[in-house]
Amino acid sequence: MYDWNSNVMVKRILLFLAFAITPFCHAQILPNYGEERAGLSSFTYLKSPVDPWSAGLGGTALANTSSYGLATNPALLSAGSQQGIFSGSRMLGGSIGHDFFSVSKARNPNQVVGISLNSLTSGGIVERTVWQPEGTGRIINGSLHCLGLGVSQRFSDYFNAGVQLKYGQEQLGAFTAHSVALDLGFHYELDYRELSFAAAILNFGPSTSVMQSGNLPTAVNTDTTASSVAAPPQVFAMGMRFNPIDKAEHNVYTSFQLNHPSDNNENYSVAAEYWYKEIIEVQLGYRMVSRWGAPSFGFSTKTQLGGWPMKIGVSAIPSPAGNYQTVIGLTITPLNWLL
Repeated sequence: MYDWNSNVMVKRILLFLAFAITPFCHAQILPNYGEERAGLSSFTYLKSPVDPWSAGLGGTALANTSSYGLATNPALLSAGSQQGIFSGSRMLGGSIGHDFFSVSKARNPNQVVGISLNSLTSGGIVERTVWQPEGTGRIINGSLHCLGLGVSQRFSDYFNAGVQLKYGQEQLGAFTAHSVALDLGFHYELDYRELSFAAAILNFGPSTSVMQSGNLPTAVNTDTTASSVAAPPQVFAMGMRFNPIDKAEHNVYTSFQLNHPSDNNENYSVAAEYWYKEIIEVQLGYRMVSRWGAPSFGFSTKTQLGGWPMKIGVSAIPSPAGNYQTVIGLTITPLNWLL
């Protein structure tokens, strides 16, 4: 029988080839389908990574227990024993801000519950119309908020599942939209080198109801009307994570994720993480779509705050404008919360 562990060089060569050939075959795996669906969903900010661990991995976070469970896969709450306070902020430029905050705590050794708030604010926007392209003199504001309640259950040493119910509201001037959505995720880990698999359906919900009220500067002026528009950006995703190099002080993890969104092309991402003494982490990720982008990268470290374990992370992700956006975040675990 072949001893796989005895040939370290073979493993490293295969790992290198897996990353090397991916860019050349992605066009054949994922052709340019789905672009005609672009722009047909509401609450699209829910797809954007807002915690530094998933952002630094290029969104390859479905099977990564370091990622915020209520932002990526609710099954991770119990799979990673995520208890404490989690916050993240994505800097989009100008006065636009994208923030995430969650709190989770174990009810028993096998069940974790949590609440989350995912919000995006625009700051002041000059109102312009066809007849007044230089501005009407009014300043309007845009705000998008999504409140979630999640629970995750460990069914065995290997299998975890989680669900999150979300309520979202979008407001821009006189227009307001409301929606509900559901996240459902699974996580399965094997005994071999922390090999884990995950799958999730995210943002599954009905079409959004849009209300417009007040005296609107439109050709038809109504007091209050309602219309049904697009549903939230539903995504079906599958991912895996593997630990090919496991040394006393050095660990390397690789991960892969395939995403099937309802409003755009199928895409996939690959990532690698390097851990030093489980204190310092360096991340590199790449999301591959029909058009080439740029890699994401991140850095995090573990420390303490008043004796409580704390983890701080920062990452940079490419934007459609060709520059990079920064995501920062931290987690704090109160010791008296641990079971």
